[in-house]
Amino acid sequence: MNEGVFYFPVCKIRSPYSNLAIEEAISLHLVKHDLIGGIRLWKNPRTIVLGLSENPELTIAPQVISAFRSRITSGNLLKYPKDEEIVFLARRASGGGTVFQNPTGNINYSIYVNLEKRMELFAVKDSYQILLGLVTSALSKQLISAGSNGKSDITVSDGGVLKKISGNAQFRKKNCIVQHGTLILEEALIDKVSGLLLHPPEEPEYRKARKHRDFLTSLPPTFDTSSFGGSLLDGFLSYLGIHNANPKVDFSFFSQGFSSFRRSVLKESEIIRKLKYESLPYILNREIPT
Repeated sequence: MNEGVFYFPVCKIRSPYSNLAIEEAISLHLVKHDLIGGIRLWKNPRTIVLGLSENPELTIAPQVISAFRSRITSGNLLKYPKDEEIVFLARRASGGGTVFQNPTGNINYSIYVNLEKRMELFAVKDSYQILLGLVTSALSKQLISAGSNGKSDITVSDGGVLKKISGNAQFRKKNCIVQHGTLILEEALIDKVSGLLLHPPEEPEYRKARKHRDFLTSLPPTFDTSSFGGSLLDGFLSYLGIHNANPKVDFSFFSQGFSSFRRSVLKESEIIRKLKYESLPYILNREIPT
């Protein structure tokens, strides 16, 4: 018994291409397996992730792209770079801007919902409002007062000035909506961002042309990712109308109740990873091999 909702906790860090392929594979199979939705927490290695339509030359420092291209030509795309100056480049299925991620500086979360079960999420604006609300509510359980700004940012007030702690984006496939975002955990990540990413070609009004260092901030050191995941799942279940869930219910993605779904997702993700997410034309030019 699992109520048709899964929870996919942080696991061993995979390549960004595997992580992004799993995101898409879940969306392709969630409705097919008649599930309502799920929550996932995950981390990437040192990675710059482009939004679906982003031009890397407009968002990433030139030397970073050159270093990545040199790794490609030497056939080391999947090998984790030991050099701190070299990072993976990847492209996700959702829109939005380019972000830098690493294992300690941020945590990624994903919310998956079957649109056939929750039709109020069809409208993009409404869906962002509802799903961002779940995230800010989960943050409030740790006494973090956050709100949404721009199209899909989560911000906190720092001395009366709005600063971004989270960017979010969506994609939809097979009647499944996927909203994923990242929370900044360490100030050190912001210093890295300033050296890797250019000022974005488009920005929300509230940014007011501020540099990365002045626009971004991190969550307090007391923030606990495991507690956040539990709070996000609790809020998600409440939103879905699943109250006072049976304590024997196992929501884990790795439980026996999700074995068929899990096999389908992992099998599909391997295909997508090789065909799409590891493809250099897709990463740099958004060209999907056929």
